[in-house]
Amino acid sequence: MVAPESAVSHSDEEGQNPQSVSPPLRPAVLVGLQLGWWGIYGVAYYLTLRPYQPFVDLLWKQTFIATGSGLLLSALLGGLYRAFRLSQRRPLGQALIALGTSIALGLAWYQVKVWGVEWFNPFIAPVTSLGAFRPGEGSILSSAPAFPILLLVWSGAYLSIAQWYARQTQEQRRLRADAEAQRARLRMLRYQLNPHFFFNALNTIGALADENPQRVKTAVHELSGFLRYTLLDEEALNVPLRDEVEAAEHYLAVEKIRFEDDLRVDVSLDGAAGRQVVPSFLVLPLVENAIQHGPYTSPTPLHVRVTGTLTEDVLVVEVANTGHWRAPPDADGTGTGLDNVRRRLATQHPDRHRLAVTEDDGWVRVRIELDTDALNSHA
Repeated sequence: MVAPESAVSHSDEEGQNPQSVSPPLRPAVLVGLQLGWWGIYGVAYYLTLRPYQPFVDLLWKQTFIATGSGLLLSALLGGLYRAFRLSQRRPLGQALIALGTSIALGLAWYQVKVWGVEWFNPFIAPVTSLGAFRPGEGSILSSAPAFPILLLVWSGAYLSIAQWYARQTQEQRRLRADAEAQRARLRMLRYQLNPHFFFNALNTIGALADENPQRVKTAVHELSGFLRYTLLDEEALNVPLRDEVEAAEHYLAVEKIRFEDDLRVDVSLDGAAGRQVVPSFLVLPLVENAIQHGPYTSPTPLHVRVTGTLTEDVLVVEVANTGHWRAPPDADGTGTGLDNVRRRLATQHPDRHRLAVTEDDGWVRVRIELDTDALNSHA
């Protein structure tokens, strides 16, 4: 097959949006398909004609002329299809154009083969009529109808590859768009999370400077640990769960300094669960929601619990806090984190995750279940 019509790939340095283009099929693959097709045809032509042609040297020449001319004409046919943008037309238009061009070039191919046979064996021309079998012919692949039919089959294969490539291109663009949307949401999460936290953390550190200077060092250490995670790789879509939970621990440690005895924190993470690769900023928005809304409905002290467990089939991550569910007001914007987590899970692990928010026994729980085979495919 020759190359189906395709978008040309440009790099970002050339000013093109990577979402709008995708790399074409590799030329080596296309050349391999074309040569493979005509190689198989040549073998079939040789074998079917052999019983009718006792002279091996003439048999090889006939096979070479039929196969070589077919290869050249199919390349011309592919060029015409690209010029007509055939794969982008309606199915009826594709069928009519493919039928007409295949018949026309197929008859031309047959005539080229006839001229070639007469050229290397001129003695057969006076004793044969137009369209008749030449001496040494008689196989089904030597007949006039076989040539348009074969080009029509070739056209069908060409259009199938072109349609397959178009679907692959569309899927590639969708995946690129999804990845960019994920990164945009991550950036939005960072911008949303950090200002609230920094404001409170700096106020806490400022108060400690007068009340307990020794704890300033601890607060700065925990704050720097949190910053190290949020600023290390802004483009990372997936991270080990242990990194996410460790960042949450730094976050909670700073808040513990701020709330003192009014906050209790429990973190439990299985070693196997910590090695699982999950969407980044999966836990932190949930922890932030617990800290920000829990004090309004929870008895003192507020209790926040983060757990991660792994079974054979499911990774379970849960963030829970004492109190009651409190829907965030629209103007506050703090509901964005949870909604963002929902959307990213739906994009990265569609039908392979479950997210539930429940309230029972004085606890609000956000529970995320991720199928382990889905996680392994993204590792």
